[in-house]
Formats: sequence, structure tokens, C-alpha cells
Amino acid sequence: MSESFKTLHGPAAIVTPMLLIIHLVCVGLWLGCVLTEALFERALLAHGHTHALLLAQLHKRVDLFVEIPAFVGVTVTGACLISQATPALWLYIKIAMALLAVLANIVCVGLVFGRASAAQAGNWARFDQLDKVQHQLGAVVLLGMLGALGFGLALA
Repeated sequence: MSESFKTLHGPAAIVTPMLLIIHLVCVGLWLGCVLTEALFERALLAHGHTHALLLAQLHKRVDLFVEIPAFVGVTVTGACLISQATPALWLYIKIAMALLAVLANIVCVGLVFGRASAAQAGNWARFDQLDKVQHQLGAVVLLGMLGALGFGLALA
């Protein structure tokens, strides 16, 4: 555990390790979810619009039941951990990268839902437009996550 958390006493000495474990589990779920979505996006989009409706509905469900809870969990536990950490430049960089990932992911969720609606309506021009932007922002999400994870590991 990092030096930032070693001086805790009382209930915080128990809560902080639990929060850190929950935080790391949520990070793992979120990262795994993003990587899995990237794989099934590649696999299903390769078949054109014939599989696009299936892809859109699948991605929407994964966002609802896995990705959103995971990044909300990361955000909440991260905020709790920040309140107990020693301020440092590297910590602020980690937080900035994590916030970039969360904010980009929130926008991506909106794009995923819009893309699902376009696919359901058979509006493939709109689907393709939203799909392109969603994939570009998805790259920002992944880079922000990996940067925050890297700085987090450096702080450990």
C-alpha cells in the first residue's frame, strides 16, 4: 500500500483497504468491459449492417448492466480514496486522466444508446455517423483509463 495511506488510524485503517479493493475490482471490470466491447465491435461490424442491430443492442445492454455500474463504482470509490490521500502532483495527474476517461465514457454511453436507436429505426447513415464518433471517443476512454492505471500503479 502506498505511503499516502499508511498513517491512517481507527476505522479509516480498515475502510481504506476495503475501498481500495472495491476500487480496483471496479477498475478491472470497467477495463475488461471496454476491451471486450472493442473486440465484439470489431467482430460484428466486420459483417456490415446485417449484424449491426445485434451489436447495437448487445453494446447497449453491456453498458447498462456492466460498464455504467463499473465506472460509477470507480468514480465513487476514487472520490472516497482521494479524501484520504496525501496531495501530490502525480495523484492530480492520475485524477485528471481518470476524469477524462469517465467523462468520455459518459458521452460514449449516449452515443451507444443513440446508435442503438438508429439501428432499430434502420437509419444506417445515422448509425454510421454515431459509430465513428463513438469509436473515436472510446479510444479516449481507453487512453485515459490506461494513463490513470499507470499513474495509480506508480503511486502504489
